[in-house]
Amino acid sequence: MVFLDAPAGAYLRGPDSAFLIKGRSAFRWLTSLSPYLTGEHTLAQLTAALDPGQRQTVLTLVRALLDRGFAKDAGDRSALPEPLARRFAAQIEFVDHFADDPTGRFQRLHAARVALCGGGEALLAAASGLLRNGCVRLDLHPDDDPERYAEALRPEVADLRADGLPAEVRCRDGAPDLRAVDAVICCTGPEGLARLAALARDCHRDGPLLVPVRWDDERAVVGPTVRAGQTPCWHCAQLRLAAGADPATAAEFWRQLAVGGDVAAALPDVTARMLGNAAAFELFRALTGAFAPDTGGGVLLLDTATLESTRERVLPHPACPVCRDVEVAEPAPPAESDEETYQRAEALVTPNAGVFTRFVDDPLEQAPLKTARLRLPGRRGPREVTAFDVHTVMGARLAAYRVAVRDHAARYADPAAAVTASAAELRDRGEEPVPWSELAPTEAPPADDRRRTRWLTATVLGRTGSVRVPAALALPTSAFNAEGWAEPTVAGAAAGGSLDEVVDRGLADALAYRALIDALRGRAEVRPVSEEDLVGDDDTAFVVKAAHRFGRRLSVYTLAGAAPAHAVLAVAEPPGGGDRDWALAGGYDPAATLLAAVRDAVGRVQVRHFEGTVADLGDPVLRDFDPAALTVGAAPAAPAAAPTDRAAVLAALAQRGMSALLVETTTRDVRATGAFRSGVVLLRRHAPTAD
Repeated sequence: MVFLDAPAGAYLRGPDSAFLIKGRSAFRWLTSLSPYLTGEHTLAQLTAALDPGQRQTVLTLVRALLDRGFAKDAGDRSALPEPLARRFAAQIEFVDHFADDPTGRFQRLHAARVALCGGGEALLAAASGLLRNGCVRLDLHPDDDPERYAEALRPEVADLRADGLPAEVRCRDGAPDLRAVDAVICCTGPEGLARLAALARDCHRDGPLLVPVRWDDERAVVGPTVRAGQTPCWHCAQLRLAAGADPATAAEFWRQLAVGGDVAAALPDVTARMLGNAAAFELFRALTGAFAPDTGGGVLLLDTATLESTRERVLPHPACPVCRDVEVAEPAPPAESDEETYQRAEALVTPNAGVFTRFVDDPLEQAPLKTARLRLPGRRGPREVTAFDVHTVMGARLAAYRVAVRDHAARYADPAAAVTASAAELRDRGEEPVPWSELAPTEAPPADDRRRTRWLTATVLGRTGSVRVPAALALPTSAFNAEGWAEPTVAGAAAGGSLDEVVDRGLADALAYRALIDALRGRAEVRPVSEEDLVGDDDTAFVVKAAHRFGRRLSVYTLAGAAPAHAVLAVAEPPGGGDRDWALAGGYDPAATLLAAVRDAVGRVQVRHFEGTVADLGDPVLRDFDPAALTVGAAPAAPAAAPTDRAAVLAALAQRGMSALLVETTTRDVRATGAFRSGVVLLRRHAPTAD
């Protein structure tokens, strides 16, 4: 670190960060103290001759340095034999740069027994790197001739023994005994994927630490480091990387992993040595604990053609068959601003191993509406979700995140959260199963009290208690609805920065969907919004003007069935007829709901105008819906009512014999970022009580 005199105090700069200590005397104090902050003096010794005020100044200054990583507590050092300390002085000094007790940490590395398996130059480089840096008890289990590796490592072993260090390298056939070693490095190409997958599963269950290295003709991957009982694991990373690859590459990877084969990838020696050295260094970092390895919760990716390398974070995968039962830490407190939410959400986006791949909105036209486009990995190739905002691109990107997280949660709902039982069995356990007919306004499956199906837990909004709801209704776009009894809609599903935001968005959205269904069946009124009411809000007037600029006729309707919440349907169509762009919005505030519907409908028009394509705004609320099917009343809608809130909506539902239920769907990967929560709100119409 360096520190400089600044007008407001002392400016400190380190490798990764900087900060300012305010105060006119801060620089003078740092100048006086720095020669003594060598780890050779305790704070008590340094402040013994100072008066109380000066002592407090020193303590405050040192505490600030410690808190920000600009200083560390030297502490006591563990004793090391003199030959060991002399031979590996550079390694001990390296650890000392980052952590306390460098000799004790190095001793843990030195005493560890490490198994290496796989083959090739990568394996040899990893073994050599460990020996050179102090890990001298190695068991090699190569796929090919063990003698080749023993011969190559013999000079290094002899050199260590000449310094009085008991180095030992044993080359053996067969798989390593995971109970007899402290860590494993595995280096393999496509031909060894099945063995690596089994090793990663065993190490995660109850085995030692594992640093995996794999490669193919185009890319090499180091990590993530696998620790027993922790997440993410190696399988999480492969699910992410395969989803982000093109379908043919992904299919070939899973084929090799599932059935094996003899297809070997050509790996130049220099590239193999880079991989082996990287694996050895990752293990050095993990065993000494000096600082977190790059593969701790992440992967190192190396392009085998250009040798360009990157690190990407890996989040726990909700569908991982190995670690999906491992608890993920509870989310951080809700973000205090959109900027903080946006920063947290960035952990979801990386090009190869991300939940989402990248934003691809830089070349898009940003007028009149700001437009964001987020690319998502998909089963049949990437998908791009588009969202709009009147004011900022960040606002549009946050909207795209909410849509993407909502649809992601709907597809990757945790199957372990579902209970398989019949309604009768649930009642026998003292639980309350909600009949399908009380939740869905559409056709229900055959009623059978003894029919076993999947159920999810739902919280009753506005009061304590929980019930069980059919999983197919709560998550109709997931595998729970494989039989297709539920309408595949995202109605009631929402994502937000907090669970309260999820409830409010989901409840309003569920009411808007119910109002649309009632309107299609002729049970609720559809009224046009007058031009005067449409341009009463400045932002909405701006968007309406944009629709006219694109030569589209904009028709906006209110759906009375959502009361006391608000539901608005906006439809944009060419004057001469043709494809209609429509959007449905629900909310508590009439002006905000009107703007949301008009914005998304006109946003579709903007994309159609500039790109000639149909914007993907996420999974639809109602598939194959044509606004022409609605019967619209002749009289215009009444002036918008005042904004409402959740309590008023729940009270109105209760008067109609209805209630609202919440099924939280936050997936493990989204939960790990603390950026969003997700859930589904279902509306329940209680059956009349029998006399």
